[in-house]
Amino acid sequence: MNYDFDTLVDRDIAVRGTGKYSIMHDSKGNRPPKGTVPLSVADMEFRTAPCVVEALRSEVDFALWGYHMVTPSYREACCRWMETRHSWTVQPEWIVPIEQVVPSLYVALWAFTDPGDGVIVQTPAYHHFIGATEHTGRKVLENQLLVDEKGHYTINFDDLREKAKEAKMMFLCSPHNPSGRVFTLEELRQIGDICLENNVLVVADEVHHDLIQKAYTHHVYASIGEKYAQNCVVCTSLSKTFNLAGLCFASIIIPNPDLRAKFQSTMSTRGFKHTSRFGPVAHEAAYREGGEWLDQLIDYVKGNYDYFKAFMAQHFPKVVVTELEGTYLAWFNCTSFGLSDEEMRDFLTDECLLYLDNGYEFGSAGSGYQRINLACPRKILTDSLDRLYAGAKARGLADNAN
Repeated sequence: MNYDFDTLVDRDIAVRGTGKYSIMHDSKGNRPPKGTVPLSVADMEFRTAPCVVEALRSEVDFALWGYHMVTPSYREACCRWMETRHSWTVQPEWIVPIEQVVPSLYVALWAFTDPGDGVIVQTPAYHHFIGATEHTGRKVLENQLLVDEKGHYTINFDDLREKAKEAKMMFLCSPHNPSGRVFTLEELRQIGDICLENNVLVVADEVHHDLIQKAYTHHVYASIGEKYAQNCVVCTSLSKTFNLAGLCFASIIIPNPDLRAKFQSTMSTRGFKHTSRFGPVAHEAAYREGGEWLDQLIDYVKGNYDYFKAFMAQHFPKVVVTELEGTYLAWFNCTSFGLSDEEMRDFLTDECLLYLDNGYEFGSAGSGYQRINLACPRKILTDSLDRLYAGAKARGLADNAN
């Protein structure tokens, strides 16, 4: 079956309350002009898989949505998906349901660290890793990734060894957001060995781990060896994979029974009691029947990335676009425009009517970069890039980046 990723969907914020549209603002803090395009927050401009819609429609028709427990059927479907898509054998009791991945980061911090403890974050980094660490009174230990002239990111293992001496926990974002790196088996085991040697717990946020380009292989951290599995918490969800973020559901998978019990106890004391009924229903349908839809989505995103990279090479050849290995988020270096971070933000928003994620929002290591969400119909992407080029020509910036 061929699925539709080209249809434009009107996400009118007045009607739908769509988050990524409502947070946009111009350089003065005002709502930007109508028609400004958000290629920012990591949700998609695609309707989800039909199997998910059908399952939710059936649940709506049931019309009895009282308190519930996640079913054995859901757990079995999740385990099967991990086995077939990731070659990872998961036991049903390892799965801890929670409302979202981000709250699980806080629960892990409360459960396994104390105020003042060091937490390793690999930067540039999704802002919630730093935010959760700081908001809970822990200390961010920045392990800045190394980047070469082609935009390829690698791990600074010498620095990681030093930071691990001060750390109690490490947030591993795999695949990495915003760089899109899919870490190799060797890299993951080296991370794991350093953490084991220093008694550092690994909390692996793998929310993007189904969105892997075909030339690459993602390894779930807990699957790389038993000793690593016993020293980790793996945070998963289909919120990115099938555009289900608004249903607020995630599966935290913890093989170590002692770690799992402590995590669950902390959830309870912090008031995490129940999840949405609709989240597990949608996830189970996707786990059971959504594989073909996902495969086509990944191909479509690759086509968008290829178009984006070719457009930048043609019109802005000095802009360095990082290779997309995983996620649907492209990361690119804009320093050739000759603008400061703030000037680049204002140029995109005020003159091009584009709302991207500014690199500095991912920490100082992201300065000079932008992150663009490629999970949209190709017409949205092509029109947006045409706006960028027109805006750059009008400002005389195209020559800077050529």
